[in-house]
Amino acid sequence: MSGDGPIGLITGGAGAIGSGIARALARDGWRVVLVDRDGEALARIAAALGPAAVAATFTADVCDEQAIRRIVDEAAKRFGRIDGLATAAGSGAALGPRKPFWETKRDDWRLNVETHLVSVMTVCQAVLAHMAARKSGVILNVASGAGLRGGPPQSRQKNAQVYGLAKAGVIAFTQSIALEFAALGVRANCIAPGRAESRHKTADDLLRMAPAEEARETGSSRMSPLGRFGKAEDFGEAAAFLMSDRAGWITGTTLDVSGGVRLH
Repeated sequence: MSGDGPIGLITGGAGAIGSGIARALARDGWRVVLVDRDGEALARIAAALGPAAVAATFTADVCDEQAIRRIVDEAAKRFGRIDGLATAAGSGAALGPRKPFWETKRDDWRLNVETHLVSVMTVCQAVLAHMAARKSGVILNVASGAGLRGGPPQSRQKNAQVYGLAKAGVIAFTQSIALEFAALGVRANCIAPGRAESRHKTADDLLRMAPAEEARETGSSRMSPLGRFGKAEDFGEAAAFLMSDRAGWITGTTLDVSGGVRLH
């Protein structure tokens, strides 16, 4: 890696988790390439991080395969390499209100799977071509607790069957590439967030909402035993560790970053 620091590409870079990863990587000496479909939010995050940390920004939807492939190739050409990839784009809430499975439509399934699984496969495929050629690289895919287990619904991911399927697919896919590309010097891991702040709601907002949610349905707030919800820095620190040389003997794993919510 050059003296300018490793290059990390982050999809969903303007979201809470993506920007948390960007901040943690930048602190550790990485230069980040941020991709997000919200150009205004992307500009704000880039300005906050500063030009020393942000190598480039690209506005694109992760479901646009051709755009994502162009961005990956351009970044690799401009900087000579892509050392790390973090896929943090997507949100279950962004796809609209959840309904009982028997009321859902196949178009909704396709959108969910395209957003949360196919887009991850697309950007990983594009990046892996460059990592394999250099025999070096690390991938961090953001999965979800919904992909680890789907129930019981009253305290986990109610009406999130397709979202859970897509995130479970991310975990299995990550394990597969970890095994296949290990001989080429590439590691791949996941983090599985619990309920966390987003670009629309802070962790404090979620904490204020929790009493009313619990009054409507016990367990529905998905409160951590630690008494709070996930913050951007929680996921940033976990991702930065797994993408660092400190985790050089870790590949194919999924780190549950939920504050212990799946212990009960």
